[in-house]
Amino acid sequence: MKKPAVLMCVLAISASLYAESAEAAVTVEPLGASLDLEWLEEAGDAEFAAELSASDFYTEEDGACVVRLSVYEREFFDMVAVSLLDAGDTILLDGEPVIIKALEYAEDGSLMINGGLDSNGGHVLKTDEDTVYYEEDADGAWNYLLAGEVILPLDENFVVKDYTDSSDPGAEYGWEDFFGDQPADLSGLYFDYKNTTVTVEGGLVTEIIREAAMEIDAENAAVGSGDVPYTVRISRNGLPIFEGPGYDYSYVSTICSAGTFTIVEEEQDFENNLWGKLQSGAGWVDLAEAISDESQVPITAVFGSDQIPECEEYVEYIADDSDDAMTTLAFRPNEDLENVSFCLLGIDEDGNWIQAEELYTIPELKTDSCFVAAICFYGDMTAYGISFTDEEGMERRFAVHLSGRNGSLLLDEYDTVI
Repeated sequence: MKKPAVLMCVLAISASLYAESAEAAVTVEPLGASLDLEWLEEAGDAEFAAELSASDFYTEEDGACVVRLSVYEREFFDMVAVSLLDAGDTILLDGEPVIIKALEYAEDGSLMINGGLDSNGGHVLKTDEDTVYYEEDADGAWNYLLAGEVILPLDENFVVKDYTDSSDPGAEYGWEDFFGDQPADLSGLYFDYKNTTVTVEGGLVTEIIREAAMEIDAENAAVGSGDVPYTVRISRNGLPIFEGPGYDYSYVSTICSAGTFTIVEEEQDFENNLWGKLQSGAGWVDLAEAISDESQVPITAVFGSDQIPECEEYVEYIADDSDDAMTTLAFRPNEDLENVSFCLLGIDEDGNWIQAEELYTIPELKTDSCFVAAICFYGDMTAYGISFTDEEGMERRFAVHLSGRNGSLLLDEYDTVI
């Protein structure tokens, strides 16, 4: 997809400033803080995000009533620097280095890094103007940088508003609650910078507001209403994505991790399954499966070509007879597992899965580990199996095979033993 026209103009003007960075791998860091804290202390006017607790309200030796604030600003990135990123470069997002594997521009000017929010380890940078980018997660939350700490005097009519308590939304606290003869018990009061705004007028703090955090409940989402776009919470791992709205369309990829996703179009197939199109353009998901409240399977299986999950430790198995048609599967446990066995399956005379040959065993597979198997599928009827003991001491067995309908990877439980 072509980069936005505005962005190309910016590149044309500023490319000479970054000529050297194009020759070698570079690291792009956020722009520095823009709020002048010294000016703020000298009687400035501003609104900003801050972190504080009840203990940060106190009286100084000269009798002045003040509040100690950790000041935060939104994390922004120079658009030109970001636009010159390439595979192998690094961008520092929310304090964590992200190595660039893939970049794709959306029609609205957003930049999808490593597959965007529909991929495990993906990110999206957005822009509201022509000079900077910022990261926004699936819930619409932003990243912040610590600008520094200030101690500011309180206006005599200052007010603290708290909208997070569902039993008393909009609770207000003032001078008497913090400094009166009988102050309120506010020892548990804590304000996080992600939902707290401080207003300063003439160097005096006049208002502190803590907003209620946004909650998204998949059961109450607008699924089936046709009123798009809307967000839906996908709580299960391993949800397949298809090229179109139906199981007869080609398999595209897998949503490896639970999260909140935006649906921009709905369509019902001939089997009466309702499908939703992902905002990223990755494809379509079965909405009934997406919001299913069925318990999470203890292990998730994906094609390694989609994206091998990021793990601290990898256990690998490569079949002896692997060839150019080798397929890589990645198994990520959703809980700690024991007695893991990977095997080749067969079918008995009654059509049931049976173990034909044990290929590899793992005594223990923890949630920070990943089992990667390089094997061959000799047609749609080839099946492998993975068995283990879950956290509740139950032996679980799953058949791992390809769908003859659309080529997706299927994980079907069979013959569970208690």
